[in-house]
Amino acid sequence: MKLTFRVKFLLLLTIVLFPTFLYAQKKDSIPTSAKIDSIYNLQKKMYKESKNTPLSNKKFGVEINPFRLLYIDKMATFSGTFSLFNVNRNAEIAFPFYFQNPNNSIDLTEFTLDSHYRYFLGNTQNGFYVSGFARYAYLKGTLGEDNLFGSITDGEKGSENKVGIGFGLGFRKFSYKGLYWGASVSFGRYLIGKNNKFTGSFLALDDDSEFIIDLELLKFGWSF
Repeated sequence: MKLTFRVKFLLLLTIVLFPTFLYAQKKDSIPTSAKIDSIYNLQKKMYKESKNTPLSNKKFGVEINPFRLLYIDKMATFSGTFSLFNVNRNAEIAFPFYFQNPNNSIDLTEFTLDSHYRYFLGNTQNGFYVSGFARYAYLKGTLGEDNLFGSITDGEKGSENKVGIGFGLGFRKFSYKGLYWGASVSFGRYLIGKNNKFTGSFLALDDDSEFIIDLELLKFGWSF
């Protein structure tokens, strides 16, 4: 039987397209249950990220360290932070401050004010962050030098203004009701101002030294 041109064309088209059809069938051989699980996991991830936005309608926050009040009879100290949350929804701009006023004339009187830019590593303003900061420090105390054998000083008083920069790592946990808590560690160095100028700070982690080393664990705040 002689094949017509139309029949020949259909046979040729079938031969050419059949391998493509088989490949498509094989590629689409993923079980329906696996597809459903994949969609469900994606929905859970999206829901988790959408629910992890406690600062979505918050503008700023105030944070203090209440445990420092327990030592007020030995040395009046106060530590706190004012934060801005609505400048960048992937970050926090924070202004930590610290004040120390001893009850004697030997220890160092100290005031520091920082400016931190904290960038969150997740998709929301919650969890772990990295930061860069600048610090201003005002120190007042007894001038002299400390060593392993004591202090060398003539009793003269003095003051110093210092400016430094650094970086840090931290963690923030915010609640929808407003309460939040954080922990951080910061490292830096003073670029302006004299170091090791006062007595009473030998081997101490205060701002009379060249390097900035801070560890925060017990600050609690409220967002507004």
